[in-house]
Amino acid sequence: MKADKLTFAVSLLAWGALYYLLGWISLFLDGPESRVVFIWLPSGVAVAAFLITTRKQWLALWFILFLARLALGLTFHHTFHVSLVLALFSLTSQVGIAWCVRYFSRGYDQLHKIVTWVISTIVISALAALAGVGWLSLLAGSVQMQWLWIAWSANVTGTLFVTPPLMGLLAPADKEARRESLAGVCLVFAVLLATLYIFSDVPDPSDNVAVIYALACLPLVLLTAATVICGNRLASLAFILFSAGVIYASWRETGPFYFARLTPEESVLLAQSYLSAAALLLVFIRAQKMHGTAGRHSRAMAYSLDPETGRMSWDPHADPTLTAALAPVTHREALLALVPDPQQQARMAARWQAVANNQPVAETFRFTLAIAGHPPITLTERNILLMSDKDRPVIVAFWSEDQGSLFQPAPQEEG
Repeated sequence: MKADKLTFAVSLLAWGALYYLLGWISLFLDGPESRVVFIWLPSGVAVAAFLITTRKQWLALWFILFLARLALGLTFHHTFHVSLVLALFSLTSQVGIAWCVRYFSRGYDQLHKIVTWVISTIVISALAALAGVGWLSLLAGSVQMQWLWIAWSANVTGTLFVTPPLMGLLAPADKEARRESLAGVCLVFAVLLATLYIFSDVPDPSDNVAVIYALACLPLVLLTAATVICGNRLASLAFILFSAGVIYASWRETGPFYFARLTPEESVLLAQSYLSAAALLLVFIRAQKMHGTAGRHSRAMAYSLDPETGRMSWDPHADPTLTAALAPVTHREALLALVPDPQQQARMAARWQAVANNQPVAETFRFTLAIAGHPPITLTERNILLMSDKDRPVIVAFWSEDQGSLFQPAPQEEG
C-alpha cells in the first residue's frame, strides 16, 4: 500500500513538472509578457494525465496541475488573480475533454473514441477560450475578442498533437514491434533529419510553392511508415522529435510556411494546422493498426449461468489459458469475488438480473478480473442474453480481452 502511494505521488510530481516545463516553453516562445499564447502545450499534457489517471485520483491530479499553472504565472510575473482564474478555466476544460472521452467510450470502438476526443476538444476549448477572453475583457474594460481565435487554436492544437505521443509513450510495449526495432530507430532518425532539412531555411519568393509544400509532406510519409512498422513508443518518439523541429522552426520563422506573402499569424496558424493534421493522421493509422491486431491476439471466453441456482459453466473451446484460470469458478458469487471493484460487481449483478427478467441489455460492459496467480485482466462483456436449455432459462454471455489503445480509460473506472 505504501509503495502504491509513493508511486502515485511520484507520478503526480512528474505530471506537474511536465506541465510546468511545456508551459514555460509555450510562454517563452511567445514572450514573457504574453497571456494568450499561440500554442498551449500543457493542454495536451493535462488531457493525457486525466485519461491515464483513475477518476478517484482526479482531484489530486487537478490540484498538482493547478499549482504548476500558478507557478508559471509567478515565473513570468503575471498578475496572480488573473492567472488564478485562467488556470481554473483551462484545467476545467481539460478535465471536461477527458471526461467526455471516458463517458462516451464504446469499448473497442476506437474510431468513436477518437471522434469523441476531437469534437470535445474543439467544443470545450471554444467555451474555455470564450470564458478566458471574456474575463480579460472585463478586466481591461474593453472587448478583447480579437484574442478569441488565438486562445481557442492554442488549446486545440496543443491537445491534438501533444496528447497522442504522450499516450503512445506510456502505452504497453508492443511485443511484435521489437523485431523491427532497428528499422524503427532508422526511421526515427530519418524523420528528424528530414524535418531539420526541410524546416531550416526560409523559402525564396521565387521558389515553386507546390514543390515546397510537397517536400513538407516527406516527414509525414516517414512518420506514417514509423507508425505502421514501429511500436507505439518509437512512433511517438519520432512524432515528438518532428513536432519539436516544426515548433522550433516556427519560433525562428523558418520553414515552408514562412513565405513573404504571408503574415506571421497566418504562418503560425499553418504550422499548427500542419502539426494537428499530422497527429490526427497518425492517430487514425494507429487505431486501424490496433483494430487489425486485436482480432488476432485478443482472448475470448463464454459462459452460461443458471439464474435460479447460480451455477456457472465455461465454454471449453475458448482461450485455454482463460479456461484453465476460470475453471474453479462454478458459482456466480465466486465470479463476483474475482471483481475487485464494488461498482463493477453491482453492475455485473444488475445485468444478470435484467436479463433474467427478459429485459434487453445492449450496451457493453468493461471490467477487471483479479485471478489468483495471474496478473489482472481487463475484459469486455460484449453480449449477454437469455436462452433455454432443457426447458430451463440460462444466461449466456460472451467476453473478450481488452487491448491497449490510445484513449483507453483506466480499467477500474468502467462500469
